[in-house]
Amino acid sequence: MNLKLAGSVHSIDLVIFDCDGVLLDTMAAKIEAFRSWVPEAHAELSEPFMAMVMAGFGKSRTHHIEHFYRELLQINPDAAFLDAEVARFTNICEPRCASAQWRLGSREFVQACYAAEIPRYVLSGVPQVPLEEMLASAGGTELFDVIIGSPPGKPESMARILAETDTPAHRTLFIGDANADHVAALHVGAHFVYFPSQAQRPEAVVATEVSDLRQLLVETE
Repeated sequence: MNLKLAGSVHSIDLVIFDCDGVLLDTMAAKIEAFRSWVPEAHAELSEPFMAMVMAGFGKSRTHHIEHFYRELLQINPDAAFLDAEVARFTNICEPRCASAQWRLGSREFVQACYAAEIPRYVLSGVPQVPLEEMLASAGGTELFDVIIGSPPGKPESMARILAETDTPAHRTLFIGDANADHVAALHVGAHFVYFPSQAQRPEAVVATEVSDLRQLLVETE
C-alpha cells in the first residue's frame, strides 16, 4: 500500500495503530480518570502525578500507578496492592471510554487499509480485555487482524510483531500520538506518523504529522 510519509510516497506492508487518541477519541476521558484515581489522602500530589501522566501517555496504566507510589510517595507497593489499584483505575476509566467515538478520519483510513488487504495491528498500553471491549464498543474489532494490549511494553511488542510477520522496518508504519509511540517506532526503525492529541508531543523530531489520517492516503485518478 502506498502512503504519503515525510513528503514522499512510500510502500508500506504493515500498519500498526495506537488506540487512545489515535483510533478513538478517549484522551479527555483518560485524563479525567487518572485525576479521579488519585487517592483522597494524597490529593496534594494530583498535579505532580498528572504532569507525569501527560508526559508518559502511551505507557501502561500500571506504569503510571506504580510510579505514583514509587516516585511521589517513595514506597514500594507489593504486587497485590498494585493490582488492586490498577483495577480501581479500570473501574473509573472504562465506563467513561465505553462511548468513545472515532477520531477524525481514523475509521476511514483503517477501512482503506482493510480494502487494500494490508495487515492492521493495534498496539496499546491499555490492558488486553479493556482494549478489546473499547474497540468492540466502537464497532472496530473486525477491522483489525491483531489487537495487542499491555504488557509487555510497546518497543518489545513492535520487535515481536516485525519478527512474527517477517516485515522489514522500512515497510512498517506505526501511528501514534505520544512520545512512547515514537520511541517504539524508533526502537525498530519503522516509519512513524504523529497524530496529535492532548498527550505531550514526542521529544524527538517527527517526519510526518497529520490532523486527519486520510492525509496519508495517495489519491488515485
